[in-house]
Amino acid sequence: MKRDWELVRKILIAVEDIQGHDQQVSGEDIPGHDPALVSYHIHLLKEAGLLEATCFTYQSDPRACFAYELTWEGHEFLDQIRSKTLWNKTVGMVQEKGLELSFSTIKAAAAAVAKTMIGF
Repeated sequence: MKRDWELVRKILIAVEDIQGHDQQVSGEDIPGHDPALVSYHIHLLKEAGLLEATCFTYQSDPRACFAYELTWEGHEFLDQIRSKTLWNKTVGMVQEKGLELSFSTIKAAAAAVAKTMIGF
């Protein structure tokens, strides 16, 4: 499966929007996306240390993941990419420079875009 940065952004926003300890975001909770793909991305975000989640697999079924909160690093990263305007400019900058959309390039580009937007 390929990493989908737009889906990553949607998952992080959905997890941040959780209102109580009894709520979670699962593969079924991101409209327009295959639940197995959403669970895969939740797993990736957990492995990256951006959110807390529980993942498991039933025999031959695809992995199921349930995210229930962002980590400090997850909040920091989401703060950099939450704004649709900033996100679009960040992705545009990375693609314009011919770079790969990786976690480190997105973080660096988002910081650079934010600085130019506020005049530093």
